[in-house]
Amino acid sequence: MGQLAHAYPRFVDAGVALAMLSVDSPKRARQLAEAARPQPTFPVLSDRDADVTVDYNVFADGIAIASTFLIDRAGRVRWTYVAKTPADRPSVDQLLAQVASLRADGPT
Repeated sequence: MGQLAHAYPRFVDAGVALAMLSVDSPKRARQLAEAARPQPTFPVLSDRDADVTVDYNVFADGIAIASTFLIDRAGRVRWTYVAKTPADRPSVDQLLAQVASLRADGPT
């Protein structure tokens, strides 16, 4: 979370809105956001019942799998990264490169 919070201005400059989703309770999701350094200025949302993670097929054995989705303004998932381990995440540079690639392919 901290990596994204630190790089948030780069995402804004690229025209990207960020949001994080946690299967923790709203209170715990808020605590995680408040503990991050720097604190995120984007929404950290709770999916307490795992509805969204199940819908996106990233919930297995009672655990949400760390995942990243790029979703266009029409609500279409344009790119997905599903982690192999809990710490596995795409870098900020990888995400921004993917955004640029999707834009080159057509409207987002």
